[in-house]
Amino acid sequence: MFLSLCFFNCAVLIDDPDNVDLITLENCDGTVDADVPDFYKNYFNCVDVSVSSGQGGAVTLSTKGLPPYESMYYSDEYANSIDFVSQGDGYYLNPNTIAEKSYSISIPEAPVPRGLMINSSLIDGVVSTSNNEYGMNAQGIAINGVILFNPLAAPGDDIENEKYSFDPYNGHPEMTGAYHYHTTSKGPLESLEFDGFIETAVVGSAEIELYGIMCDGTLILGCTELDGSEPSSSDFDSQNGHLHDITDGTNVFFSNRYHTHICTDTYTGHRFTPEIQYYDECN
Repeated sequence: MFLSLCFFNCAVLIDDPDNVDLITLENCDGTVDADVPDFYKNYFNCVDVSVSSGQGGAVTLSTKGLPPYESMYYSDEYANSIDFVSQGDGYYLNPNTIAEKSYSISIPEAPVPRGLMINSSLIDGVVSTSNNEYGMNAQGIAINGVILFNPLAAPGDDIENEKYSFDPYNGHPEMTGAYHYHTTSKGPLESLEFDGFIETAVVGSAEIELYGIMCDGTLILGCTELDGSEPSSSDFDSQNGHLHDITDGTNVFFSNRYHTHICTDTYTGHRFTPEIQYYDECN
């Protein structure tokens, strides 16, 4: 059961004077259970967070998946709706609109590694029947409450073509209205800025770049580690992943946790969310 707590990083959704939903970081749903780990308390907005007991324990993240900023994919009933914005030649508006949904992902507090060697033979950008790949739906949650998908397009399509339907936040909805990211976005960085962790919410230039967490416990960062230091890429696997303690420089939030880095200017081997699960099971 969620406690009705609201820390500095959450607020209650209200309507604007015209009874049109306005969804921003200052104005979005999010309740945090009192005993959740500090990592989630510190860094997540617009998300309900609770802890479940049982074998190993898990943190449950729940969200409506509505981006807390303007998008050309909101329908006119939302104050967040704007006209089409092209990011360059070839960009287009896909026919889908954002729909409010209910997502809930339970992340194990002590995930179990699969023992995979994540190399180029596994990271092929193609949907397969292997259970090592993340599924073709909501597979993680960004720190601003937006859903994370894997880096793959549906069979017959190519993510390198699909990206031309991204809005200025590098997100788009699929046909059921599920708005999501496949790659970097200034949205989570604006969330870090809102909470006072950074001053520059620019992809590739932010003081800290944290995007979210996948359902198996894999963290997604950008061009920095959580403490703002530059990653050591010498031990990266084929999806820019490696293992070490996740710390803000003072507190260790996760010990020896697998995480990936999306940094298109420096680490170009993998420019999207992770394709292969490092840990067991997603729930």
